[in-house]
Amino acid sequence: MSVIRWVLVFAILLGTASASAQTTSLSRTDRASQISKVPAEVLVVLAKEEAGEIDPQLKKLTALRRPPFNAFRSMKILSRPKLTLVPGKDAVVSLPNGRRVKLTLLRVMPDGRYKVRAAINRPNKADYLPLLQVVASAGDPFFVAGQTYQGGTLVVGVIVDPNKNAR
Repeated sequence: MSVIRWVLVFAILLGTASASAQTTSLSRTDRASQISKVPAEVLVVLAKEEAGEIDPQLKKLTALRRPPFNAFRSMKILSRPKLTLVPGKDAVVSLPNGRRVKLTLLRVMPDGRYKVRAAINRPNKADYLPLLQVVASAGDPFFVAGQTYQGGTLVVGVIVDPNKNAR
């Protein structure tokens, strides 16, 4: 396993360990009970350690300029699907390596941030490996990485933003 993949797996596990173990049911006191849907965008990026171009749309994302992502010297957007997250329901995005990432809006926090669970299915299986739970601010992306593809690594970014229109 390359050093960068090991660092990415460690970062993902660290994020999982620090996620709180709260139930996925939505409390009636949560703002999620008042929200019927939230638009989101998924960035599917092929990142490589070899020198190359970085897509200009990715250069403005500061999270990709920090470890462990700054080890990648080329990044290309493969797809940018838009979707709608509905509290407590799964939204699925197909990845180019044949896997699927499942996103679930768990709750809207009192401060307006979003608690989202991300999981990726196992190779050739229908079940999903629990990956991480994050609390994201509107418009601020979070990233999941580590899937190998075409000599690089798939980096999946999720932007939950109620001010954007989901398609």
